[in-house]
Amino acid sequence: MGIAAGAKRARQDAMNTVYETDEIECGRAMSRPTRILLNITHGFQARMLLRSGISERLARHARLIVVSPNANEPYFSKEFSNPQICLEPTPQLVPTPVNKLFNRLEGELLGVRQYWLMSPALGKTLNIKNETFRRLHPYRWLVSRIGNQVFGRSPLFRQRWQHVERSCFPGREFDAVLTAHRPDLVVTGTPGVDPRDAHLVRAAHRHRITTATVMLSWDNLTSKGYVSDWPNHLLVWSDLMAEEAIHYHGFPRGNIHWCGAAQFDHYSGFREAFDRDTWRKAHGVPTDAGLIVYGTINPAIMPHELEVVREIVSAVRGKRFSRPVYLWIRLHPQIVKGVYARSLEPYLQLGGPDVHVEVPPVQSGQLAWDLPKADSQHLASLLAAADIVATPCSTLVIDAACVGTPSINVFFDGPNSVAQEWSARRFEVYTHYAKLIATGGIHNAYSLDDFIRLANRSLNGEISHTEGLRAMIEQQLNRLDGNAGARTADMLLKLARQSEHESR
Repeated sequence: MGIAAGAKRARQDAMNTVYETDEIECGRAMSRPTRILLNITHGFQARMLLRSGISERLARHARLIVVSPNANEPYFSKEFSNPQICLEPTPQLVPTPVNKLFNRLEGELLGVRQYWLMSPALGKTLNIKNETFRRLHPYRWLVSRIGNQVFGRSPLFRQRWQHVERSCFPGREFDAVLTAHRPDLVVTGTPGVDPRDAHLVRAAHRHRITTATVMLSWDNLTSKGYVSDWPNHLLVWSDLMAEEAIHYHGFPRGNIHWCGAAQFDHYSGFREAFDRDTWRKAHGVPTDAGLIVYGTINPAIMPHELEVVREIVSAVRGKRFSRPVYLWIRLHPQIVKGVYARSLEPYLQLGGPDVHVEVPPVQSGQLAWDLPKADSQHLASLLAAADIVATPCSTLVIDAACVGTPSINVFFDGPNSVAQEWSARRFEVYTHYAKLIATGGIHNAYSLDDFIRLANRSLNGEISHTEGLRAMIEQQLNRLDGNAGARTADMLLKLARQSEHESR
Protein backbone atom coordinates (compact mmCIF):
# COMPACT_ATOMS: atom_id res chain seq x y z
CA MET A 1 0.00 0.00 0.00
CA GLY A 2 1.37 3.43 -0.98
CA ILE A 3 1.89 6.30 1.41
CA ALA A 4 -1.15 8.22 0.13
CA ALA A 5 -3.40 5.14 0.12
CA GLY A 6 -2.28 4.21 3.61
CA ALA A 7 -3.03 7.69 4.85
CA LYS A 8 -6.51 7.58 3.28
CA ARG A 9 -7.32 4.31 5.03
CA ALA A 10 -5.91 5.63 8.34
CA ARG A 11 -8.12 8.68 8.05
CA GLN A 12 -11.20 6.54 7.42
CA ASP A 13 -10.35 4.41 10.46
CA ALA A 14 -9.93 7.49 12.61
CA MET A 15 -13.19 9.03 11.37
CA ASN A 16 -15.07 5.84 12.28
CA THR A 17 -13.83 5.97 15.87
CA VAL A 18 -15.85 7.75 18.56
CA TYR A 19 -13.61 9.93 20.72
CA GLU A 20 -15.03 10.98 24.07
CA THR A 21 -13.96 14.32 25.57
CA ASP A 22 -14.14 15.71 29.07
CA GLU A 23 -14.49 19.31 30.16
CA ILE A 24 -11.43 19.66 32.38
CA GLU A 25 -9.28 22.39 33.87
CA CYS A 26 -5.51 22.59 33.49
CA GLY A 27 -3.99 19.77 35.53
CA ARG A 28 -7.31 18.73 37.11
CA ALA A 29 -8.80 15.99 34.97
CA MET A 30 -12.10 14.41 36.05
CA SER A 31 -11.21 11.33 34.00
CA ARG A 32 -8.31 10.20 31.85
CA PRO A 33 -8.82 11.53 28.30
CA THR A 34 -6.38 10.98 25.47
CA ARG A 35 -3.52 13.45 25.94
CA ILE A 36 -1.36 14.93 23.21
CA LEU A 37 1.56 17.29 23.80
CA LEU A 38 2.43 19.79 21.03
CA ASN A 39 5.87 21.41 21.11
CA ILE A 40 5.99 24.94 19.65
CA THR A 41 9.45 26.41 19.09
CA HIS A 42 8.63 29.36 16.80
CA GLY A 43 5.80 31.07 14.99
CA PHE A 44 5.93 28.90 11.88
CA GLN A 45 5.23 25.84 14.04
CA ALA A 46 2.37 27.71 15.74
CA ARG A 47 0.90 28.48 12.31
CA MET A 48 1.07 24.84 11.31
CA LEU A 49 -0.01 23.05 14.49
CA LEU A 50 -2.21 25.64 16.21
CA ARG A 51 -3.75 27.82 13.49
CA SER A 52 -4.39 25.44 10.59
CA GLY A 53 -7.32 23.44 11.98
CA ILE A 54 -5.19 20.68 13.53
CA SER A 55 -5.41 21.83 17.15
CA GLU A 56 -9.11 22.69 16.89
CA ARG A 57 -9.93 19.19 15.67
CA LEU A 58 -7.65 17.56 18.24
CA ALA A 59 -9.16 19.58 21.10
CA ARG A 60 -12.61 18.18 20.28
CA HIS A 61 -11.36 14.67 20.97
CA ALA A 62 -8.32 14.91 23.23
CA ARG A 63 -6.60 16.89 25.94
CA LEU A 64 -3.85 19.15 24.49
CA ILE A 65 -0.74 20.30 26.29
CA VAL A 66 0.86 23.11 24.30
CA VAL A 67 4.48 23.80 25.27
CA SER A 68 5.65 27.19 24.01
CA PRO A 69 8.12 29.92 25.03
CA ASN A 70 5.29 32.47 25.12
CA ALA A 71 2.73 30.39 27.01
CA ASN A 72 2.24 33.26 29.47
CA GLU A 73 1.87 36.09 26.95
CA PRO A 74 -1.66 37.56 27.22
CA TYR A 75 -2.52 37.40 23.50
CA PHE A 76 -1.45 33.76 23.31
CA SER A 77 -3.31 32.75 26.48
CA LYS A 78 -6.46 34.48 25.20
CA GLU A 79 -6.27 32.94 21.73
CA PHE A 80 -5.96 29.41 23.10
CA SER A 81 -8.24 29.76 26.08
CA ASN A 82 -9.99 26.41 25.94
CA PRO A 83 -10.79 23.95 28.75
CA GLN A 84 -9.26 21.22 26.56
CA ILE A 85 -5.95 23.07 26.13
CA CYS A 86 -3.29 23.56 28.78
CA LEU A 87 -0.45 25.99 28.04
CA GLU A 88 2.98 25.29 29.50
CA PRO A 89 6.11 27.48 29.12
CA THR A 90 9.05 25.80 27.42
CA PRO A 91 11.30 24.48 30.20
CA GLN A 92 14.88 25.69 30.33
CA LEU A 93 17.98 24.15 31.84
CA VAL A 94 19.41 26.11 34.76
CA PRO A 95 22.26 28.19 33.24
CA THR A 96 25.03 26.66 35.33
CA PRO A 97 28.62 26.70 34.03
CA VAL A 98 28.33 23.00 33.20
CA ASN A 99 25.09 23.46 31.26
CA LYS A 100 26.55 26.40 29.36
CA LEU A 101 29.54 24.26 28.43
CA PHE A 102 27.25 21.47 27.19
CA ASN A 103 25.22 23.97 25.17
CA ARG A 104 28.37 25.06 23.36
CA LEU A 105 29.41 21.44 22.87
CA GLU A 106 26.00 20.60 21.42
CA GLY A 107 26.32 23.46 18.94
CA GLU A 108 29.71 22.17 17.80
CA LEU A 109 28.47 18.60 17.47
CA LEU A 110 25.45 19.78 15.51
CA GLY A 111 27.65 21.22 12.78
CA VAL A 112 29.85 18.12 12.66
CA ARG A 113 26.88 15.75 12.61
CA GLN A 114 25.05 17.60 9.88
CA TYR A 115 28.03 17.34 7.56
CA TRP A 116 29.66 14.04 8.54
CA LEU A 117 26.47 11.96 8.75
CA MET A 118 24.40 13.38 5.90
CA SER A 119 23.76 11.20 2.89
CA PRO A 120 26.58 11.77 0.37
CA ALA A 121 23.80 12.20 -2.21
CA LEU A 122 23.10 15.57 -0.56
CA GLY A 123 26.69 16.72 -0.87
CA LYS A 124 26.01 19.51 -3.36
CA THR A 125 23.62 21.32 -0.98
CA LEU A 126 25.78 21.23 2.12
CA ASN A 127 29.03 21.72 0.21
CA ILE A 128 27.76 25.11 -0.89
CA LYS A 129 26.70 25.89 2.66
CA ASN A 130 30.19 24.97 3.85
CA GLU A 131 32.08 26.94 1.23
CA THR A 132 33.20 29.56 3.77
CA PHE A 133 34.46 26.77 6.03
CA ARG A 134 36.38 25.33 3.07
CA ARG A 135 38.11 28.62 2.29
CA LEU A 136 39.03 29.44 5.89
CA HIS A 137 39.94 25.93 7.06
CA PRO A 138 40.80 23.84 3.97
CA TYR A 139 42.43 20.94 5.84
CA ARG A 140 39.61 20.59 8.35
CA TRP A 141 37.14 20.79 5.47
CA LEU A 142 38.99 18.01 3.63
CA VAL A 143 38.88 15.78 6.71
CA SER A 144 35.14 16.45 7.03
CA ARG A 145 34.63 15.67 3.35
CA ILE A 146 36.45 12.35 3.64
CA GLY A 147 34.60 11.61 6.86
CA ASN A 148 31.28 12.14 5.17
CA GLN A 149 32.16 9.81 2.30
CA VAL A 150 32.99 7.09 4.84
CA PHE A 151 30.59 7.61 7.75
CA GLY A 152 27.71 9.17 5.83
CA ARG A 153 27.11 5.75 4.28
CA SER A 154 27.14 3.84 7.57
CA PRO A 155 23.79 3.33 9.35
CA LEU A 156 25.67 1.78 12.30
CA PHE A 157 27.89 4.84 12.77
CA ARG A 158 24.86 7.11 12.53
CA GLN A 159 23.16 5.12 15.28
CA ARG A 160 26.27 5.26 17.49
CA TRP A 161 26.53 9.01 17.02
CA GLN A 162 22.89 9.51 17.92
CA HIS A 163 23.44 7.39 21.03
CA VAL A 164 26.27 9.68 22.13
CA GLU A 165 24.16 12.81 21.64
CA ARG A 166 21.24 11.12 23.40
CA SER A 167 23.46 10.40 26.40
CA CYS A 168 25.01 13.88 26.55
CA PHE A 169 21.84 15.88 25.88
CA PRO A 170 18.94 13.74 27.19
CA GLY A 171 16.39 16.57 27.48
CA ARG A 172 15.92 16.30 31.24
CA GLU A 173 14.46 19.81 31.28
CA PHE A 174 11.26 18.23 29.89
CA ASP A 175 10.97 15.55 32.57
CA ALA A 176 8.75 17.61 34.87
CA VAL A 177 6.17 18.50 32.23
CA LEU A 178 6.05 14.92 30.92
CA THR A 179 5.63 13.54 34.44
CA ALA A 180 2.92 16.06 35.29
CA HIS A 181 0.80 15.52 32.17
CA ARG A 182 1.69 11.95 31.12
CA PRO A 183 0.82 12.48 27.42
CA ASP A 184 0.02 9.52 25.20
CA LEU A 185 1.73 11.20 22.26
CA VAL A 186 4.37 13.92 21.91
CA VAL A 187 4.31 15.94 18.67
CA THR A 188 7.11 18.10 17.26
CA GLY A 189 7.44 20.16 14.09
CA THR A 190 10.94 19.01 13.14
CA PRO A 191 12.59 15.58 13.33
CA GLY A 192 15.27 16.83 15.69
CA VAL A 193 16.45 19.70 13.46
CA ASP A 194 15.63 22.14 16.26
CA PRO A 195 17.53 21.12 19.45
CA ARG A 196 14.42 21.73 21.56
CA ASP A 197 12.52 19.21 19.47
CA ALA A 198 15.41 16.75 19.75
CA HIS A 199 15.55 17.14 23.54
CA LEU A 200 11.81 16.58 23.87
CA VAL A 201 11.86 13.48 21.66
CA ARG A 202 14.68 12.00 23.75
CA ALA A 203 12.89 12.79 26.99
CA ALA A 204 9.66 11.28 25.67
CA HIS A 205 11.43 8.08 24.66
CA ARG A 206 13.00 7.81 28.11
CA HIS A 207 9.48 8.10 29.53
CA ARG A 208 8.26 5.47 27.04
CA ILE A 209 5.99 7.93 25.26
CA THR A 210 5.30 7.62 21.54
CA THR A 211 6.54 10.53 19.41
CA ALA A 212 5.48 11.93 16.05
CA THR A 213 6.78 14.75 13.87
CA VAL A 214 4.43 16.73 11.66
CA MET A 215 6.93 17.95 9.11
CA LEU A 216 7.12 21.73 9.22
CA SER A 217 9.21 22.53 6.18
CA TRP A 218 9.95 21.17 2.74
CA ASP A 219 13.74 21.36 3.18
CA ASN A 220 14.24 19.80 6.63
CA LEU A 221 15.17 16.42 5.14
CA THR A 222 17.54 17.69 2.45
CA SER A 223 19.30 20.88 3.55
CA LYS A 224 19.73 20.46 7.33
CA GLY A 225 22.06 17.48 7.30
CA TYR A 226 21.43 14.37 9.37
CA VAL A 227 19.03 14.85 12.27
CA SER A 228 19.99 14.33 15.91
CA ASP A 229 17.16 11.98 16.87
CA TRP A 230 14.18 10.41 15.18
CA PRO A 231 10.55 10.31 16.31
CA ASN A 232 8.59 7.07 16.13
CA HIS A 233 6.36 8.41 13.36
CA LEU A 234 6.75 10.93 10.55
CA LEU A 235 3.77 12.77 9.01
CA VAL A 236 4.80 14.10 5.62
CA TRP A 237 3.56 16.53 2.96
CA SER A 238 3.96 14.25 -0.03
CA ASP A 239 5.26 11.02 -1.49
CA LEU A 240 8.39 13.00 -2.43
CA MET A 241 9.04 13.88 1.21
CA ALA A 242 8.44 10.28 2.24
CA GLU A 243 11.05 9.08 -0.25
CA GLU A 244 13.51 11.70 1.03
CA ALA A 245 13.11 10.38 4.58
CA ILE A 246 13.74 6.83 3.38
CA HIS A 247 16.51 7.50 0.86
CA TYR A 248 18.54 10.16 2.67
CA HIS A 249 17.94 9.16 6.29
CA GLY A 250 16.93 5.52 6.36
CA PHE A 251 13.62 6.19 8.14
CA PRO A 252 11.38 3.08 8.12
CA ARG A 253 8.71 3.26 5.42
CA GLY A 254 6.07 1.71 7.65
CA ASN A 255 6.26 4.63 10.11
CA ILE A 256 5.73 7.34 7.50
CA HIS A 257 2.22 8.69 7.00
CA TRP A 258 1.11 10.99 4.21
CA CYS A 259 -1.24 13.70 5.43
CA GLY A 260 -0.39 16.77 3.35
CA ALA A 261 0.54 20.21 4.70
CA ALA A 262 -2.25 21.78 6.74
CA GLN A 263 -0.83 25.30 6.44
CA PHE A 264 -1.89 25.26 2.77
CA ASP A 265 -5.46 24.05 3.35
CA HIS A 266 -7.04 27.50 3.17
CA TYR A 267 -5.86 27.87 -0.43
CA SER A 268 -8.19 25.12 -1.64
CA GLY A 269 -10.83 26.85 -3.81
CA PHE A 270 -9.59 30.26 -2.69
CA ARG A 271 -8.98 31.84 -6.08
CA GLU A 272 -12.40 30.83 -7.43
CA ALA A 273 -14.16 32.69 -4.59
CA PHE A 274 -11.77 35.66 -4.51
CA ASP A 275 -12.80 39.09 -5.82
CA ARG A 276 -9.49 40.24 -7.23
CA ASP A 277 -10.55 43.66 -8.49
CA THR A 278 -12.25 44.62 -5.24
CA TRP A 279 -9.23 43.65 -3.17
CA ARG A 280 -6.80 45.54 -5.38
CA LYS A 281 -8.96 48.65 -5.29
CA ALA A 282 -9.28 48.47 -1.49
CA HIS A 283 -5.50 48.21 -1.12
CA GLY A 284 -4.54 51.04 -3.46
CA VAL A 285 -3.28 48.97 -6.38
CA PRO A 286 -3.90 50.93 -9.62
CA THR A 287 -6.37 49.20 -11.91
CA ASP A 288 -4.07 49.46 -14.96
CA ALA A 289 -0.94 48.19 -13.15
CA GLY A 290 0.59 44.76 -13.09
CA LEU A 291 1.02 43.70 -9.44
CA ILE A 292 4.38 42.09 -8.62
CA VAL A 293 4.71 40.75 -5.09
CA TYR A 294 8.32 40.36 -3.94
CA GLY A 295 8.82 38.16 -0.87
CA THR A 296 12.11 38.66 0.96
CA ILE A 297 13.83 35.80 2.75
CA ASN A 298 15.75 35.36 5.99
CA PRO A 299 18.57 37.98 6.03
CA ALA A 300 20.96 35.38 7.42
CA ILE A 301 20.62 33.44 4.17
CA MET A 302 20.98 36.38 1.76
CA PRO A 303 22.33 39.45 3.58
CA HIS A 304 22.65 41.49 0.35
CA GLU A 305 19.03 41.03 -0.73
CA LEU A 306 18.26 44.72 -0.15
CA GLU A 307 20.50 45.58 -3.10
CA VAL A 308 18.53 43.24 -5.36
CA VAL A 309 15.25 44.78 -4.26
CA ARG A 310 16.63 48.26 -4.88
CA GLU A 311 17.44 47.28 -8.47
CA ILE A 312 13.90 46.04 -9.04
CA VAL A 313 12.46 49.22 -7.50
CA SER A 314 14.65 51.30 -9.85
CA ALA A 315 13.38 49.28 -12.82
CA VAL A 316 9.78 49.91 -11.76
CA ARG A 317 10.37 53.64 -11.39
CA GLY A 318 12.39 53.74 -14.60
CA LYS A 319 9.36 52.28 -16.43
CA ARG A 320 11.35 49.37 -17.81
CA PHE A 321 8.36 47.03 -17.84
CA SER A 322 5.92 46.72 -20.74
CA ARG A 323 3.12 48.20 -18.65
CA PRO A 324 2.86 50.14 -15.38
CA VAL A 325 3.91 47.99 -12.42
CA TYR A 326 2.97 48.25 -8.76
CA LEU A 327 5.55 46.52 -6.54
CA TRP A 328 4.44 45.08 -3.20
CA ILE A 329 7.38 44.08 -1.01
CA ARG A 330 6.38 41.55 1.65
CA LEU A 331 9.15 41.45 4.27
CA HIS A 332 10.13 38.19 5.90
CA PRO A 333 8.92 37.91 9.54
CA GLN A 334 12.49 37.35 10.70
CA ILE A 335 13.36 40.93 9.79
CA VAL A 336 10.74 42.50 12.07
CA LYS A 337 12.17 41.81 15.52
CA GLY A 338 15.48 40.66 16.93
CA VAL A 339 18.98 40.94 15.57
CA TYR A 340 17.91 41.58 11.94
CA ALA A 341 15.46 44.38 12.76
CA ARG A 342 18.19 46.87 11.84
CA SER A 343 17.46 45.99 8.20
CA LEU A 344 13.87 47.14 8.49
CA GLU A 345 14.34 50.89 8.02
CA PRO A 346 16.28 50.67 4.70
CA TYR A 347 13.42 48.63 3.24
CA LEU A 348 10.79 51.07 4.51
CA GLN A 349 12.62 53.89 2.74
CA LEU A 350 11.87 52.21 -0.60
CA GLY A 351 8.13 52.84 -0.22
CA GLY A 352 6.29 55.30 -2.44
CA PRO A 353 3.27 55.72 -4.75
CA ASP A 354 4.34 52.72 -6.82
CA VAL A 355 5.97 50.61 -4.10
CA HIS A 356 4.30 49.28 -0.95
CA VAL A 357 6.48 47.81 1.81
CA GLU A 358 4.58 45.44 4.08
CA VAL A 359 5.81 44.65 7.59
CA PRO A 360 4.21 41.38 8.80
CA PRO A 361 2.44 41.82 12.19
CA VAL A 362 4.80 39.76 14.36
CA GLN A 363 3.04 39.71 17.70
CA SER A 364 5.42 38.13 20.21
CA GLY A 365 8.70 39.05 21.81
CA GLN A 366 9.20 35.48 23.04
CA LEU A 367 7.94 33.21 20.26
CA ALA A 368 9.96 34.15 17.19
CA TRP A 369 8.10 35.13 14.00
CA ASP A 370 4.63 34.51 15.44
CA LEU A 371 1.91 35.93 13.17
CA PRO A 372 -1.84 36.07 13.83
CA LYS A 373 -4.12 33.60 12.08
CA ALA A 374 -5.61 36.42 10.00
CA ASP A 375 -2.25 36.93 8.31
CA SER A 376 -2.65 33.64 6.45
CA GLN A 377 -5.86 34.89 4.87
CA HIS A 378 -4.24 38.22 4.04
CA LEU A 379 -1.30 36.48 2.37
CA ALA A 380 -3.66 34.31 0.34
CA SER A 381 -5.49 37.42 -0.86
CA LEU A 382 -2.26 39.21 -1.71
CA LEU A 383 -0.92 36.30 -3.75
CA ALA A 384 -4.23 35.74 -5.53
CA ALA A 385 -4.37 39.44 -6.42
CA ALA A 386 -0.82 39.41 -7.80
CA ASP A 387 0.15 38.92 -11.42
CA ILE A 388 3.63 37.66 -10.48
CA VAL A 389 5.37 36.54 -7.29
CA ALA A 390 9.14 37.00 -7.06
CA THR A 391 11.55 35.62 -4.46
CA PRO A 392 15.07 34.17 -4.31
CA CYS A 393 14.13 30.89 -2.59
CA SER A 394 11.03 30.48 -0.49
CA THR A 395 7.97 28.33 0.19
CA LEU A 396 6.15 31.45 -1.03
CA VAL A 397 6.36 29.95 -4.51
CA ILE A 398 4.25 27.00 -3.28
CA ASP A 399 1.76 29.40 -1.68
CA ALA A 400 1.58 31.24 -5.01
CA ALA A 401 1.08 28.03 -6.97
CA CYS A 402 -1.82 27.10 -4.68
CA VAL A 403 -3.71 30.24 -5.76
CA GLY A 404 -2.67 29.93 -9.41
CA THR A 405 -0.14 32.78 -9.51
CA PRO A 406 3.17 32.29 -11.40
CA SER A 407 6.54 32.92 -9.75
CA ILE A 408 9.99 34.04 -10.82
CA ASN A 409 13.12 32.92 -8.97
CA VAL A 410 15.41 35.89 -8.37
CA PHE A 411 18.79 34.27 -8.99
CA PHE A 412 20.88 37.45 -9.25
CA ASP A 413 22.77 39.48 -6.66
CA GLY A 414 22.50 43.17 -7.45
CA PRO A 415 25.29 45.47 -8.64
CA ASN A 416 28.12 44.00 -6.55
CA SER A 417 29.86 40.63 -6.85
CA VAL A 418 29.06 38.13 -4.13
CA ALA A 419 30.94 35.04 -2.94
CA GLN A 420 29.54 31.74 -4.19
CA GLU A 421 28.28 30.65 -0.78
CA TRP A 422 26.16 33.82 -0.51
CA SER A 423 25.01 34.18 -4.11
CA ALA A 424 21.32 33.80 -4.89
CA ARG A 425 22.39 31.53 -7.75
CA ARG A 426 23.31 28.83 -5.24
CA PHE A 427 19.65 28.14 -4.45
CA GLU A 428 19.26 26.67 -7.93
CA VAL A 429 21.22 23.56 -6.93
CA TYR A 430 19.80 23.04 -3.44
CA THR A 431 18.24 19.57 -3.54
CA HIS A 432 14.72 20.59 -2.50
CA TYR A 433 14.64 23.64 -4.79
CA ALA A 434 16.15 21.88 -7.79
CA LYS A 435 13.33 19.36 -7.65
CA LEU A 436 10.78 22.16 -7.63
CA ILE A 437 12.42 23.90 -10.59
CA ALA A 438 12.35 20.61 -12.50
CA THR A 439 8.53 20.71 -12.57
CA GLY A 440 8.69 23.63 -15.01
CA GLY A 441 6.25 25.60 -12.89
CA ILE A 442 8.64 28.39 -11.99
CA HIS A 443 10.97 30.60 -14.04
CA ASN A 444 14.56 31.58 -13.24
CA ALA A 445 15.94 35.11 -13.67
CA TYR A 446 19.74 35.30 -13.67
CA SER A 447 19.96 39.08 -14.08
CA LEU A 448 17.77 42.14 -13.75
CA ASP A 449 17.29 42.20 -17.53
CA ASP A 450 16.27 38.56 -17.38
CA PHE A 451 13.76 39.36 -14.63
CA ILE A 452 12.22 42.20 -16.65
CA ARG A 453 11.99 40.00 -19.76
CA LEU A 454 10.25 37.17 -17.88
CA ALA A 455 7.94 39.55 -16.05
CA ASN A 456 6.94 41.25 -19.31
CA ARG A 457 6.17 37.94 -20.99
CA SER A 458 4.04 36.90 -18.02
CA LEU A 459 2.25 40.27 -17.80
CA ASN A 460 1.54 40.13 -21.53
CA GLY A 461 0.05 36.63 -21.29
CA GLU A 462 2.79 35.08 -23.41
CA ILE A 463 3.53 32.25 -20.95
CA SER A 464 1.08 29.51 -19.97
CA HIS A 465 1.52 28.58 -16.30
CA THR A 466 -1.35 26.18 -15.63
CA GLU A 467 0.37 22.82 -16.15
CA GLY A 468 3.57 23.85 -14.37
CA LEU A 469 1.71 25.15 -11.31
CA ARG A 470 -0.31 21.94 -11.15
CA ALA A 471 2.89 19.89 -11.33
CA MET A 472 4.39 21.89 -8.44
CA ILE A 473 1.37 21.18 -6.23
CA GLU A 474 1.35 17.48 -7.08
CA GLN A 475 5.06 17.17 -6.35
CA GLN A 476 5.04 19.06 -3.05
CA LEU A 477 1.61 18.18 -1.60
CA ASN A 478 0.27 15.21 -3.65
CA ARG A 479 -2.96 17.18 -3.87
CA LEU A 480 -4.57 20.34 -2.51
CA ASP A 481 -8.02 19.44 -1.20
CA GLY A 482 -8.30 21.46 2.00
CA ASN A 483 -8.29 18.34 4.19
CA ALA A 484 -4.64 18.03 5.23
CA GLY A 485 -5.42 19.41 8.69
CA ALA A 486 -8.18 16.86 9.20
CA ARG A 487 -5.95 14.01 7.99
CA THR A 488 -3.13 15.17 10.28
CA ALA A 489 -5.36 15.48 13.34
CA ASP A 490 -6.99 12.12 12.70
CA MET A 491 -3.62 10.41 12.31
CA LEU A 492 -2.31 11.98 15.54
CA LEU A 493 -5.45 10.87 17.38
CA LYS A 494 -5.02 7.36 16.03
CA LEU A 495 -1.37 7.20 17.13
CA ALA A 496 -2.24 8.59 20.56
CA ARG A 497 -5.07 6.09 21.00
CA GLN A 498 -2.80 3.23 19.97
CA SER A 499 -0.17 4.37 22.46
CA GLU A 500 -2.78 4.74 25.20
CA HIS A 501 -4.07 1.25 24.53
CA GLU A 502 -0.60 -0.31 24.49
CA SER A 503 0.33 1.33 27.81
CA ARG A 504 -2.59 -0.29 29.65
